[in-house]
Amino acid sequence: MLQYIIRRILLALPTLLIISFLAFGLGKCTPGDPVTNIFGEQWNQTMDQSKIAASYRANAAKLGLDGPSFYVTFTSTAYPDTLWRIYPPERRNRLKNWIGQTGNWQAVSALDQAVIEMARQIEPLPAVWFKDPAIRVELATLTRTTTFPELDTAATRLNRHFTTTANDTLHLPNGLATALKQLETAIQQLHTQQTPGKLSTPALYWNGLNNQYHHWISGFVTGDLGLTRKKMSVWQDVQAAMLATLTINGLAILLTYLIAIPLGVEMARRRGGWLDRWGKRLLFFVYSMPVFWLGALLILLIMSTDWGRNTMPSLYFDIQDAWIPGKTSFGDWWSANASKCVLPILILVLHMMGILAIQMRAGMLDTLDKDFIRTARAKGVDEEEVHWKHAFRNALFPIITVFASVLPALFTGSLVVEALFGFPGMGSKTFEAYLNSDLPLLSVIIMVAALLTILGNLIADLLYAWADPRVRFTKKT
Repeated sequence: MLQYIIRRILLALPTLLIISFLAFGLGKCTPGDPVTNIFGEQWNQTMDQSKIAASYRANAAKLGLDGPSFYVTFTSTAYPDTLWRIYPPERRNRLKNWIGQTGNWQAVSALDQAVIEMARQIEPLPAVWFKDPAIRVELATLTRTTTFPELDTAATRLNRHFTTTANDTLHLPNGLATALKQLETAIQQLHTQQTPGKLSTPALYWNGLNNQYHHWISGFVTGDLGLTRKKMSVWQDVQAAMLATLTINGLAILLTYLIAIPLGVEMARRRGGWLDRWGKRLLFFVYSMPVFWLGALLILLIMSTDWGRNTMPSLYFDIQDAWIPGKTSFGDWWSANASKCVLPILILVLHMMGILAIQMRAGMLDTLDKDFIRTARAKGVDEEEVHWKHAFRNALFPIITVFASVLPALFTGSLVVEALFGFPGMGSKTFEAYLNSDLPLLSVIIMVAALLTILGNLIADLLYAWADPRVRFTKKT
């Protein structure tokens, strides 16, 4: 069995690897910039592109986003292997666009440096040079445009403005004059020195281990999960919601199995009887009802009675009811809010019990038709022993299969139930992360859910062997 467990773990690693690629790629395909989302755009307070790049990269380094995206980059020879070093991404994308139009990285790089030098020379000029407010618009166009006509127009207007504004009392600075000349030369080279042939020649660049994916997956393995949009560590942000969800979902799953398994066995024992007939009807009815409708119905029934209002004076969680680690212990939080958790647990139990009890009944009926059951009865074995000793373990296969899919729910929670009662759990946390484009938090939730799914299937395989010794993990020679 140990060999089987090791083999299954090794087979699970490629699955987790593929899921990690998808989770990481999802973050890259999502609109928005994670660095800007978390730290804002304080680097845009200057026109100096080198200062903007340094400020952006310092913040990107805190999130592990200051390197290439992956171990390799598949592109064409027109693009350099160091393009990822250009910050912020808006500037990098602009240069990539220019390369895609010309195929000449050297000419695009010269233009980029000329624009940077132009902005550096213009920024310290006194306000007298900017009597025409449109000139700042032209400078912004120069640093953002990706089309030749806009580039030519902006450069021409800047050159004309500073040349005509200079007079006997307002001399054109030498540095600005040189920057204007460099910009004119760079634009001319971009027009004349195009090499489109390089765009069709493939190139593969090796980026090494110092890349964003490697930092991300290493942090997941070591527990360094990064920062959320609240500038908190992911673990710190998710800790309270995770423990709350584990508590109510764990109790709900435990109670469901304790009730559904004996109920399914008894329904199979009394096949065709009143318990079987009415049990199936009731279970199918409860399972077919939407969770939000079932929750609303129970709230209405309980709060319409004096007993319900006295037992549970408040059913809904408020913002102040969320557990704050460090402020109070989880046990104290649970004691203070246990009455509010009764109804969410009851709804989860009723919803899951329908499918589990029916599955248990079907498994028992299938097993009771086997030859070994008929043999046991022929030997005079008591019916109680036939059902609970001979048939029960063999009928557990459907229940074990369901358990493999139930385990991830311990972590991810139920969004509908949590939204209905305002419960501060993982379902609400996941929805909040989605609305806020909190990619580090979403990626961790996806990875943990995938890990629990694989773990659930592994546990299910082990339970199969316990339920039926005929299941073998290795071949006998």
